[in-house]
Amino acid sequence: MSSYNPKKNVLGISHINVVVDDIEKATEFYARTLGFEPAFNDEGEMYYSDVNMPSFANNAGFVGQEVIVDVRFLQHKDSGLYLELMHYQSPQGNQEIEVKATNDLGGPRHIALEVSNIDEAYRFLKAQADVSLINSSKDYGPPEELTPFPIKFFYWIDPWGVQWEMEQGRPMGTAVGICG
Repeated sequence: MSSYNPKKNVLGISHINVVVDDIEKATEFYARTLGFEPAFNDEGEMYYSDVNMPSFANNAGFVGQEVIVDVRFLQHKDSGLYLELMHYQSPQGNQEIEVKATNDLGGPRHIALEVSNIDEAYRFLKAQADVSLINSSKDYGPPEELTPFPIKFFYWIDPWGVQWEMEQGRPMGTAVGICG
């Protein structure tokens, strides 16, 4: 019998992984659009280039294969959220981004972030040339309140196909990040 208990052993969200084609471009994008900064630990910046470790390859499911990957962690200091950006030099996976619809099965559909001013977030992200709103119609937005609930939200997609939800009005707790 195992002593593992998911109610007690799951401690928090460690990070969200995004596979990107260019670490520097992705770092700039997530800093500009969401306020993420490079993360640091006791050894310095959490940026690891040309990682080539058989144990990493095996744990990632590439058993017996050579894997070369660049990894950079980004941190949002106010929310405690971490992004893990990965660029696979080898082997490269499918390089085409397929954005699924909000109501499609198969994997998480979005990552939700609580914001303090949903209308400003909407205007800011809509103005970003490399951001796509979930619906390109001129009738999409600004966000409407979910009467009788005081919650507003909207969806947008980043250049790597990640769908984000910006939300305002839900009570927030605290989260534990990878370095916290």
